[in-house]
Amino acid sequence: MTDLLFEFTEWIRTTFLVDFALWISDTWLSMLIVTHFWAIPAIQTVHILTIGATFGAVLLMNLRVLGVVGTGRTIERTGKRYLPWVWWGFVILVITGFGMITAEPVRELINPIFWIKMGLFLVAVIAAAWFQHSVAKKSMSWDASGSASIGIKLGAVAIIALWLVIMLCGRWIAYAPT
Repeated sequence: MTDLLFEFTEWIRTTFLVDFALWISDTWLSMLIVTHFWAIPAIQTVHILTIGATFGAVLLMNLRVLGVVGTGRTIERTGKRYLPWVWWGFVILVITGFGMITAEPVRELINPIFWIKMGLFLVAVIAAAWFQHSVAKKSMSWDASGSASIGIKLGAVAIIALWLVIMLCGRWIAYAPT
């Protein structure tokens, strides 16, 4: 795996991303963030708290689909409670993510783990939209029977696992060589 990441990093260094990262680091916004000692920790704190809130909502929604928690509530009611947290969380994660990229563009953009995380985040957004649509279509029959199909349950487990890997990648970014 280390060799693969090294090769990926070497390939990234041959792309426009190096010049783009250096350009970002010279922008007024990057300079503003870097020169205010509190800005990077503040952005990271909001990002991490939002990850916690978003993952908490994702986890509770999917555990409800799995029938582990909240079985006294309908899927529809559970969705109305937690889905706004998921979608607003995505918005805040993108905004704070751009802030972190702007603060340290070379560390982020020349890092293969960052790109793995971004790919997985895109998959998570698409999966959340698909899953929300699938659950909304079929939840009435589940609420009557009390159980989702095995395919939907596997999807719920996959989404939880996907978020765990995204969070792992987020932590790994700081330690991966660039």
